[in-house]
Amino acid sequence: MTRQRTRREKGFALVYMAVFLSFLLIATGLAVDGGRAYVVKAQLTKAVDGAALSAARNLNSGTPRAEAEKIFRANFPAGYMGVSSVTDPTADPNFFDMRTDNTTGVNVVTVRATAVLPTTFMRLANFQQVTVTSSGEAQRRMVDLSLVLDVSGSIGSKWPAVRDAAREFINSFDASNDRMSLTLYSYGANVVRQMSASRGFDKIATKAAVPNSLPGGTTAMPEGLYRGWDELRTVPSGSQSGLRVIVLFTDGSGNVYPGLYDTSGTSKGLFTSDFPKRTPDPDNITTNSPSITGLYDPATGGTYPGSGSITVSFWSNTTTWSGARWMPTNSLHQHFRSFGIPTAFPLMDGSLNVNGMPQTSSRSLRNFNATQNKYPAEVWNIRNAVTNLTEIVANAARADNSGDYPIRIYSIGMGSLVQMPLGTVPESSESVLMRISNDKRSADYNNTQMEGKYYFAQTEADVGPAFQALQNQIVRLSK
Repeated sequence: MTRQRTRREKGFALVYMAVFLSFLLIATGLAVDGGRAYVVKAQLTKAVDGAALSAARNLNSGTPRAEAEKIFRANFPAGYMGVSSVTDPTADPNFFDMRTDNTTGVNVVTVRATAVLPTTFMRLANFQQVTVTSSGEAQRRMVDLSLVLDVSGSIGSKWPAVRDAAREFINSFDASNDRMSLTLYSYGANVVRQMSASRGFDKIATKAAVPNSLPGGTTAMPEGLYRGWDELRTVPSGSQSGLRVIVLFTDGSGNVYPGLYDTSGTSKGLFTSDFPKRTPDPDNITTNSPSITGLYDPATGGTYPGSGSITVSFWSNTTTWSGARWMPTNSLHQHFRSFGIPTAFPLMDGSLNVNGMPQTSSRSLRNFNATQNKYPAEVWNIRNAVTNLTEIVANAARADNSGDYPIRIYSIGMGSLVQMPLGTVPESSESVLMRISNDKRSADYNNTQMEGKYYFAQTEADVGPAFQALQNQIVRLSK
């Protein structure tokens, strides 16, 4: 009896062990095959997300699906982790979908894919394969964009890189749904491609309008910014894109002030060079003995009869040029297309801050003449007035509530000059560009206005990546 009971107990133990081992193998199979399925799912998700984002970025090219196919295959190669089959992005009609929501101004790209993974241990439970699916969606907003490019002489040999980066930036927008204008500024500011009232823009003509060789000249930044703002305003209310943007590129700081310097009634620009002298200064742009030069046409950049120049012995000298003894009482902007845009701004605005202090104290003008009721047009005052005006125009554009949507400003500063402390404060052009853009990194960030962003390109090789980062920020590719 005892032997029989022992044999019976051993038999039960073997049965229990067999059952236990079967469950253990199935559990192991679940762990191993489930882990493989998890890795496949993660990679498939990465592949469809990347494909959707890349396709949205390339909506302009006419081949977004081809771009999605390329990125998908690169991220999920055939046979990955032993999969027996995966969606063929070329043949499967469900792989790619693109639609435009005209009410919200958003382009939506959706990419879907499926992979079949043969199991190993899970076959013990009669599970022969695991099917993994994933979808990715990217949204790209429609935009009205005013591109404002510095073409001043200080850019020099760096221009080909800037030119090519600007053209590639233009190419990255949708010719059918986006709008774009192009303004070039140096001695003056010239709108070479106007913004269309209807949706879309001529991409080929806009890229061609970026000059092959550098025009050169001074830096009429306030007028360039003003013309860029004006172009956005020309799009009628009710048809504007949900995103309205000014993009400003420069390699330095503004140095031309537009206003009435004579009795002609015509606005003209007065220039002073960058000061004081800084080292290293590889392009020899800064000086302790700046010149005062004028008078320039704010649109064409041409000089008027009687124009001339004087070089002062030191940047704090009170010398003025005989052709323009006094600063105008305010700026004057006579070249515009939109209705109702302001045409004059003060020499300084106490409501705007520079490093936490009002312009009227931190970047003030000096030596006011009570008889003339004006400030003398000396280097100190020209420089401060130009920088003040640049920030005043930018603030007016961001505060403009005449359109359907507010305006954002983005900026790119290139090269060592933008980080040099210049002017009477002194201050870097970079800090000014941050205020122009209302970048959160600025000590004078205004949380009541639209936030923009400033991008720094250390060398010409960094301009392309800066424009690319800016393009991604503008269209806000998201999944």
